[in-house]
Amino acid sequence: MCWGTPGKVLEIDNENKIAKIDFGGVIREALVAIDDLSVGEFVMVHAGVIIGKMDPRDVAINLALYSELAEMAYRDMGLDEEGARTKARTELDKLFSSLGIDPKSIDEVKSQIDGKEDADERYSEVEIPKNAFRKVYRVSLSDTDYLQVMHYTNYFRFCERCQQELLASVGFSYSVLIHKFGRFIPTVETGGKILSPVRIDNEIEVIVWVEEVGRKHVKFHNLIWNKTSGKLAADIYTVGVCTDTSITESMELPEGFAKALEPFIHKPKSGERE
Repeated sequence: MCWGTPGKVLEIDNENKIAKIDFGGVIREALVAIDDLSVGEFVMVHAGVIIGKMDPRDVAINLALYSELAEMAYRDMGLDEEGARTKARTELDKLFSSLGIDPKSIDEVKSQIDGKEDADERYSEVEIPKNAFRKVYRVSLSDTDYLQVMHYTNYFRFCERCQQELLASVGFSYSVLIHKFGRFIPTVETGGKILSPVRIDNEIEVIVWVEEVGRKHVKFHNLIWNKTSGKLAADIYTVGVCTDTSITESMELPEGFAKALEPFIHKPKSGERE
């Protein structure tokens, strides 16, 4: 997951398209990639480039989210929960003040974020079937970005890894599909939502089950549970279609494939996300 950084415009060099930005006391130059920029406005900077304007409330929400990451980092460094929260809050107060945002608005902003998190948790009110396949993994440095937060593409990668292990457990590993049956099951559709961050060294449990198996396709439902934070991290589905190994035409799934997956099939009930 890659984030930009919010800041406040101090100076603008229109001739060279460069602006000086205040990132809460740290002053840096950034290339201007938007029109109608004025001194005093808040902007989002990504990789040294101003990519958009922000209103003060958006900046406050963004900084409050950074504060939550800082709080988790301080816990990892050995501070107790109260100490980590106090240190992160003190730094957030200073950031708000340096950027000209009223620190008194912090509690209101945090309340808004908490309300969004509650809504996100309701997004995945899906009954986890008892016959779901489960695997536990530990997040490594290579899975994360420079903030040591797992990159969004890797949520999907862990789901795919667990699905492959499910297939291997019933005798239909990808090597068997390719070398014995001359077939492959590429993913043609995927979707879902990332609900909470996963960080380096977090232990996650990937839960997968089969929602349907057709003549040529299979649909998986995946949940990622962050065992370290105790939060649901992602709710993802994928659909794969059977093809020949050159991926030029669709084919029927191998004989016995659907039968082998029967122990892990759980069709969504009415009201669950399909």
